Amino acid sequence: MVQIPPEVASVIASYAAPRDLFMLCLTSKAFQRAAERRIYENMMLRDAHSAFVACHALITGDTLRGSYVKRLVLYQDPRRVTGQNNLSRAPLAFWEVVRLALTKTVNLESLTIFDPNVMHSWVLDCKEFRFQLREGNFRLPWDAPMVAFLQTQPKLLTLTVSDAREAGPLYSILPTALPILDTFSGPLLAVAELFGSPLRRIQMAADEETAPLIPTIVEDLAKKKKTLRNLCVLGLPEAIVLETVQLVSTAVFSPQLRYLGILPLPVDLGEWHHLHRALMKLPALAMIELDATHWLPPPVEYFQRVFILELRMFSATLQHVVFWIKQHRFHWYARDGHWALVHQPGRYPHKDSLWCS
Repeated sequence: MVQIPPEVASVIASYAAPRDLFMLCLTSKAFQRAAERRIYENMMLRDAHSAFVACHALITGDTLRGSYVKRLVLYQDPRRVTGQNNLSRAPLAFWEVVRLALTKTVNLESLTIFDPNVMHSWVLDCKEFRFQLREGNFRLPWDAPMVAFLQTQPKLLTLTVSDAREAGPLYSILPTALPILDTFSGPLLAVAELFGSPLRRIQMAADEETAPLIPTIVEDLAKKKKTLRNLCVLGLPEAIVLETVQLVSTAVFSPQLRYLGILPLPVDLGEWHHLHRALMKLPALAMIELDATHWLPPPVEYFQRVFILELRMFSATLQHVVFWIKQHRFHWYARDGHWALVHQPGRYPHKDSLWCS
């Protein structure tokens, strides 16, 4: 039988549809190698059972499989929450298999771990990991194992951490640990641990307990983060929104700031002059997000347009204005001298990505 050169097999496999790759593996060794490279390059593990099978394949199969993995996503598909597929009920042994599989992924660049229980960060604390991530998305706590892992990832550009410890100290990270980190989304208190990184985009989430600390964190950012271009604050109370915006307007990054959100829109129109004065000090601002959920009645599209025209009087660079009303996003954008609207229901601010655009 004529042997197909690996280069030819790789070209053929690159044109194959994803559903055909598994059949291609059965035709010959050359096609198996070429098809597996594509199969394992992006691994989407949607439930506990499929994740266990895939991780077991990386551990026990061909030693090259792990080297093919560039992106790995582990999460719970809500359509697959049945029996042994339920990631929230996965035993300790399951997470040990995940950690062992990660030791095989030497070329991994992007890793997402969505832990429904937000507790298995110890999976990341392993001295046998040889990969260097560019992107990390973790529904895991900012704790000792997380910090220990991050201090081994100097090439990380984008980081998302879902939670901080509810009790105990906040674990510190070395100021030089993430020297090129560009984008961070996570708990408010964790932001203070990343002042040593050249962050350009920050989304920080506060709850009722940590919300009073927002002005303090913003004030620290205002003094130290000249590189900042986008700032998003989730959970900002209306009572301190004007104080926060004032701090932003006098920050070292204010001349370059392009995005600001998500600001509760003050109900008292008499206070708007404070907002207007702050906007005048942001000469590069291109997008602002406003939350009008607390307005009764909520501003309809006509009044949204009036608000936009008023904002543009004090911020001529604005190209995008977004209003949030519960799970409805009203995205206004300038086009050919007019303002166009895209209304998208079923959206959630904490899952939105405009802040990092």
